[in-house]
Amino acid sequence: MEIRQAKVLDIPSIKSLADALSVKSNGLDKKTGFYDYLLTKDQYFNRITSPFFFVAENKIGLEGFCMAYNFRFVKILREQESSLKGDTISDFLNNLSEDYVYIDQLAARKPKTIGGSLAVYKLMDKTIDETKKAGISSILGAVAHNPWKNISAINFAKKLGFELQQEVNSKGVILGIYKLDI
Repeated sequence: MEIRQAKVLDIPSIKSLADALSVKSNGLDKKTGFYDYLLTKDQYFNRITSPFFFVAENKIGLEGFCMAYNFRFVKILREQESSLKGDTISDFLNNLSEDYVYIDQLAARKPKTIGGSLAVYKLMDKTIDETKKAGISSILGAVAHNPWKNISAINFAKKLGFELQQEVNSKGVILGIYKLDI
């Protein structure tokens, strides 16, 4: 399995995977995914140049991706996408005084399988390594807590050493903000 920087040509596969993992209010029995969080191809295009956006692929194609940004890239996104102004997570990140890398989406094509686990661990290793190389000392992520609790993501974050910092309310969805000091 190869971990590499995401490219524009990866966007359709990334979007397809993210859409397949979307959890709607009528799918609260799902164990993992992105709660009510769909991005357009244009939004992925705006994010593809982040130096912290990686894909995991093998001979058959995309196995997973980690879409993350540093503090500078968050500011760029807020200028490109007016909808991010007033967005709870975007505002939270914009108001931080420390340097960070924020993991927006982390996904595996086959969650809860050996291949899926391998993909997310390798993607996280790459993200942590690149964060250290950039001289940044923390990684943040937001995980759904309510009305749907992403137990898989919470357990994975805790296993890696992420700690819950606080909860925020984003349009009726309670998100836990998790932080890993590296």
